[in-house]
Amino acid sequence: MNKIFFIIFFFFISYSSFAQESIFFVDIDKVLNETSYGNKIVQKLKNINSNNLKNIENDEKELKKIEDEINKVKNVISEEEFKKKIDNLKIKIISYREKKNNTFKEYNSLKNKELENFFVKITPLLEEFMEKNSIKIIIEKKNILIAQENYDKTNDLVNFINTKLKYD
Repeated sequence: MNKIFFIIFFFFISYSSFAQESIFFVDIDKVLNETSYGNKIVQKLKNINSNNLKNIENDEKELKKIEDEINKVKNVISEEEFKKKIDNLKIKIISYREKKNNTFKEYNSLKNKELENFFVKITPLLEEFMEKNSIKIIIEKKNILIAQENYDKTNDLVNFINTKLKYD
């Protein structure tokens, strides 16, 4: 709440100086998704995540299948054999959970690395864009309560980055 109050206060107090200054905002998510470089990263991450989810789903189905098989034969086999099958299933479930957790950790690590690389690559371009357009400050759109659309430089920035940066 204090953050919103501060932003509103800041805009009202300094509105006349904003008109003279070059302060604009961009939607960084749109920059990531609509630049060719950023979109390749997003698609790569989506594919990896999709494959991970499919693998996890397959593992879950396999565990369910094993559980169903155990339930079918539990009245036919000895109690000792039933206990062994349950113990094996528990071991597989523990292994599955570890694999699932590691998969998510690896994915999140990769995602953070890819996004960090994206921002490292576009930072000099942001600076060049600001200098070329006499912009003093660019604010992330998420942090703006309300602003006129003519202060949105997202599309211009996307076009600029697309001309300067290609996906490796």
